[in-house]
Amino acid sequence: MAENLQVQLARQPEGVPRATDFQVTKAARPSAGAGQFLIRNMYLSLDPYQRGAIAGRHMGHTRLNQGDVIYGRCLGEVIESKHPDYKVGEIVVSESGWQQYFVSSGSAHDEVRKVKPEAPLSAYLGALGMPGLTAWAGVEKLAQPTLGDTFVVSSAAGPVGGTAGQLAKAKGCRVVGIAGGDEKCKTVIETYGFDDCINYKAKDWAERLKAACPNGINHYFDNVGGPMLDTLLTQMALYGKVIMCGLASLYNRTSDGEFAGNNMGPVVGKRAQLLGLVVYDYYDKFPEFQKIGARLMKQGKLAIHEDRVDGLENAPTHFVKLASGLNNGKALVAIAPEKV
Repeated sequence: MAENLQVQLARQPEGVPRATDFQVTKAARPSAGAGQFLIRNMYLSLDPYQRGAIAGRHMGHTRLNQGDVIYGRCLGEVIESKHPDYKVGEIVVSESGWQQYFVSSGSAHDEVRKVKPEAPLSAYLGALGMPGLTAWAGVEKLAQPTLGDTFVVSSAAGPVGGTAGQLAKAKGCRVVGIAGGDEKCKTVIETYGFDDCINYKAKDWAERLKAACPNGINHYFDNVGGPMLDTLLTQMALYGKVIMCGLASLYNRTSDGEFAGNNMGPVVGKRAQLLGLVVYDYYDKFPEFQKIGARLMKQGKLAIHEDRVDGLENAPTHFVKLASGLNNGKALVAIAPEKV
């Protein structure tokens, strides 16, 4: 019997997830029925939002129970089809979950998008995928920086932060990243091409950031929230913009009252704008963004850096690494070869 390896929830995580919160199981490989198609997944994207999705705290996701397949976006190949709009051999990104094979009817719930590759396939889960679209929407649609602006990004070594900084750099900004560790900062500067990167684990990181941004911060792309946001707000230039994208400081919280909130006084004093970013608002812009992103890659203006592991059975430990903030680059699981 052909098998379908899956990763399911063993128990709801408390705080930072552990590998034992997940279970690797084998099910029968599904077949496509009428109006359906079967996808052989090649790459699984691991993303910070999945921590909240598992607990039912992320938009559009219900709380998972024991035995449920973990939420996740995959890139794969259609290997069987009884659907008029999907042909065998086409490459698609879908909300397949953590498993080798997935049957879809192409419904909105499955979030299936066709990919016509103009870059490495795995990039369509990172810099040319949802993380990249998030970055592009924040930079182009909300921040709208101009030549000479100072643009600061937290979680700068990740696919959202790294892409956002490179897009701002391409527009002529001075770009400064914030990342957790010297190795991550090295990636941010040497691979992504940022002008500087501040290791927030250093005791004097706030002073270092101020020195790196002597004229204040015109745009802050926030992937963290919490106390870091409080610090950044005091360093904003007048009329600066804060793009509120992620809340990494809260993803592993054990209760809703764990964080008391931010000090909004500096927002008033700096006459700053706080702009919320939800990537789903820009899904209709995917084709436009991917053309732009692929062109920037070909021009050497958009680099990717992956933190990948081979084998779906290793997804739990790799996710724990991500949730602990230890990943350097886009967290990715190679499930199967691109060609069979």
